[in-house]
Amino acid sequence: MKEIRRNITGLFIVALTLILAMSMFLTACSRTDSQEDTHESGQATTQLFAGGSGTVSDPYQIETAEQMNNIRENLEASYVLTSDIDLSGYENWQPIGEFQSKSDAPEDAEVPKDEVAFRGTFDGKGHTVSNLTIDAPQSMAVGLFGCVTGNKDAKGYIKNFTLENINVKGAYLVGGAVGLQFMNFEVEDITLSGTNTLTGMQGVGGIVGTGFDWIRNCSATADIIILGDDGACAGLIAGGTTYSSIESCIAKDGTITAEGNGCWGFGSICGAPYAASEISSCEANNVAINITGDNGRLIGGIVGFAGTYIDGSAAEITDCTVQGVAISVSETATCVGGILGGPKEESEGSNVISHYLVRNSSVSGTISGGKDNIGTIAGDTTNAEELDCTGEMTIR
Repeated sequence: MKEIRRNITGLFIVALTLILAMSMFLTACSRTDSQEDTHESGQATTQLFAGGSGTVSDPYQIETAEQMNNIRENLEASYVLTSDIDLSGYENWQPIGEFQSKSDAPEDAEVPKDEVAFRGTFDGKGHTVSNLTIDAPQSMAVGLFGCVTGNKDAKGYIKNFTLENINVKGAYLVGGAVGLQFMNFEVEDITLSGTNTLTGMQGVGGIVGTGFDWIRNCSATADIIILGDDGACAGLIAGGTTYSSIESCIAKDGTITAEGNGCWGFGSICGAPYAASEISSCEANNVAINITGDNGRLIGGIVGFAGTYIDGSAAEITDCTVQGVAISVSETATCVGGILGGPKEESEGSNVISHYLVRNSSVSGTISGGKDNIGTIAGDTTNAEELDCTGEMTIR
């Protein structure tokens, strides 16, 4: 835990600092009029749902949008969908679970406060949640679920549902399903389909904004928009991760766009998988990545960058496919590749370059623009221990 805290991404720290400095977080997290609690304070939690007792073996049953909204009344229970949910009646959905720092101690700055985060389980049972709208351009940890974390005694999860036709706007840590996925909490078997737009400044992903645990078997079609100079970390599956891997995910028929200067960390699957040990069996199909401002960097067809900082242990990108991905960057961009842009220096300025390998993968598509370190597989091949990849990117 201490090691993770010391090496946490600059993305999370910068986002937290800016949000607190602007003093907007608590205001943005207040409930909208459409989500005021209409239940008497003495009403039992069981009356807020269609059935169940809230345990893993007997989860609360959700069959209406109102019942979905009632999850916030008990953030540590277990839930299951029993029907499709249409959220179009909520003009500005309040994410389930907030991020607040665990304490004022520096070492707790990026650790969620359990009491306000979602720390239960949610199983969609193959149903669809549609028409999610969030308009919170100054907020952090934004999504259907805002901030999620596992209990100390049990792993949490959300899984097995489709999100359809969403429009989500936030500032930092913006995702369709989850804004911030903290440790001991898994995300799996989620599909983002239809017409979807997610907008933010840093850490923006179709499924997860920023994650600290496994993301598996997810698929996303989305248009991701990064605003402003120094925007960072975007992907159709996840914006960024920290010490957590991604397996069997598909990004297809979407776009990632950043027009500001100095933007970095973009990939069809994940923009910034910081120190992730494994990116495996992932596909990027017909995704367009357009980073048009000056001095963009670390841009790839699968991930923006990859690598671990452990001697003798390289980050592994294996069994991945890039097909028909079009990457367009300005003439000042650096570190652009069909699979990844390259390695990234240690975030705390130690000048240690991360190690990575690419194995049993394939690429096709185009790269337009760029200044230095542009390549079919990796832009910057520094500390690449293996580059086993077939195919070719047309570099213009």
